[in-house]
Amino acid sequence: MLGDRLDAWTASWWVLVVVGLLTGAGVGVGIRSVLARLRRGAVLRPGGVEIACAVVTAASLAAGWGTARLVILLWAGWLGVALAAVDLRHHRLPDALTLPAWGVSAALVVGTSLWSPGSGSVPRAVLAAALVGGLFWLVWRIAPAAMGRGDVKLVPALVLLTGYLSWGAAVLGVVLAFVTGSVVSLLGLLSRRMTMRSALAFGPHLLAGCWLVLAVPGWSAGG
Repeated sequence: MLGDRLDAWTASWWVLVVVGLLTGAGVGVGIRSVLARLRRGAVLRPGGVEIACAVVTAASLAAGWGTARLVILLWAGWLGVALAAVDLRHHRLPDALTLPAWGVSAALVVGTSLWSPGSGSVPRAVLAAALVGGLFWLVWRIAPAAMGRGDVKLVPALVLLTGYLSWGAAVLGVVLAFVTGSVVSLLGLLSRRMTMRSALAFGPHLLAGCWLVLAVPGWSAGG
């Protein structure tokens, strides 16, 4: 009996992964097409975006299936693929994606709250986005070289998602971004592929931090 249940669970898991890979690849085609049409987007070769989106989608489904956070997890993954592709290539985050992302993230957390009451807090999400976004703006105004303006515009959309889960998630998403960014910079310096004046594309680290916190909410404290 237990063996039959395990076999059924394994089969269902593989179906979920396959569906995620196929769906993600299709979404990746759409993302690459949109990026090519944006005035400050990017023209990318076929393959990379599709593969990245397929992997992120499958991982999002595996991590969030059956939970209220699934939709915002998928959105964070797809937004991450789109913006990271541009930032890594051109060191910019287009306003055409970062600014509308505020509205999409807000709509998704409100929708998630209505669909699953008690799964998070919309007021907390808004307050966290305002506080963290304001802090990033202040840092940018004081030391513009410390981060890009696109990063400042991106942060509220991401903290809306993590802040919906908890204050700990909102903080941890940003902390992970700085930790991973520091590690990449250190490795770049040690390998001599970067210098102290090299610019680091910070957007992908912010996006990865957000997605990781949503995928593994147990990392952060509740509340």
